[in-house]
Amino acid sequence: MSIKNDSITREIINIGVPAMFETLVSTLTGIIDSKMVSALGVTAISSVVVTNQPRLFLFTPFFAINTVTASLTARNVGKGDRDAANRILDAVMKLVVVLSFIISLFAVLFARPVMIVFSNQKDTLDASILYFRIVMGGMLFSTFFMAVNSALRGCGRTKITFTTNIVSCVVNIIFNYLLIEGHFGFPRLEYAGAAIATVLGNAAATLITLFFAFKAELFVNIPYCLRKKYKVTREVLAEIGDMAKNCIADSFTLRLSLLISSGIVARIGSFHMAIYSVGVHLMNVNMALGTGLQTAAVALIGRCFGAGDMEGIKTYKKHIIKLSAVTGVILGALIMGGGRWFCGFFSNDTEFLSTGAASCVVVGVMTLGQTMKFAFSGCLQGVGAMKEVMIASVIAFAGVNLVTMAVLVMVFRFGLWGVLAGSLLTQFTQAASLYVFMRKKKAIF
Repeated sequence: MSIKNDSITREIINIGVPAMFETLVSTLTGIIDSKMVSALGVTAISSVVVTNQPRLFLFTPFFAINTVTASLTARNVGKGDRDAANRILDAVMKLVVVLSFIISLFAVLFARPVMIVFSNQKDTLDASILYFRIVMGGMLFSTFFMAVNSALRGCGRTKITFTTNIVSCVVNIIFNYLLIEGHFGFPRLEYAGAAIATVLGNAAATLITLFFAFKAELFVNIPYCLRKKYKVTREVLAEIGDMAKNCIADSFTLRLSLLISSGIVARIGSFHMAIYSVGVHLMNVNMALGTGLQTAAVALIGRCFGAGDMEGIKTYKKHIIKLSAVTGVILGALIMGGGRWFCGFFSNDTEFLSTGAASCVVVGVMTLGQTMKFAFSGCLQGVGAMKEVMIASVIAFAGVNLVTMAVLVMVFRFGLWGVLAGSLLTQFTQAASLYVFMRKKKAIF
């Protein structure tokens, strides 16, 4: 490998690895959460997991805003336009606060009908409603620190965002230990304790994010915004909105599909829901790897796009895709080989282990498609091609996933395996669609 290639790979790793570990730490915290909650019984795992998709569905606009923030920030870094980058940060922070208040209020007031629609298991309903209300009641902490972190990622400052997530996860785990079963004089709050621990972890992350965001030497920082006394103008909202509308459609399609999938699995029963949650955790581990590469793609390709460096875009794209393919194959093999061991982390039940291990084989196969999809979408998002990413998501999730699931689960009664088969086809369909869109942009890529 040439010196130039070594330098490029090192730059991708410097940005991508902290972003990867950031997501991985959050994923491992979710796994530890499930493990701690499992002390209350297998049904308890289902009670918490069943809230994930409704919760993530309500986070849809925030995921879109975060994607746009990272892309626009990276582009402005490439242009060297600090004022434009901070104007975006200022508008995003204000927008997130307003949206968080509205959505949080809705979630708290309508938690019961939401959980009835998407779960309605008698053995988990009351616990899931309580968990959902507490977590969504404190959602501002989560949405605010994620929004600011998105701007920092656009600048390539992923080591900072990694630090904030480490703090969040450590605080979460500590209070899980103290509050779920009750230790060191703390009350035994069970499900409520797990939810409160999540909120406290996000609150800690917000404080650390603010600490870093107040450092004036960063390309984007809060003191700069305060000094400029920005107002949220129609022009800024239009710039964010033009890109965000496609991201919202993308996230909405993804979350709606996953929400329906989760609802169907929930109705199959708590046992299969618990196994499904193990597969979701493993997919999230893979997502950590993909997110790291996606973050590197958005930051580096976005920077080149802002600077008008077309050759740089092609070079970074080539290296990111190569790294995605290699790491996707390796991680997939590890998941397939270690599935039974991983399932044993949650339960020693013989049927749980055998069924879970078989499901991990499917998850391992879909790992390559999922990893490649993140790399392709990151490249497209770096140049602002949000519409193409959205179309690929609609094709994969609204088309392939739901149709496959409807046929295999609701017609042929394949249950959990129908959902996993739909997920497998979805990941590879989305990756293939994104690749086609990249090929069509020959002038850029």
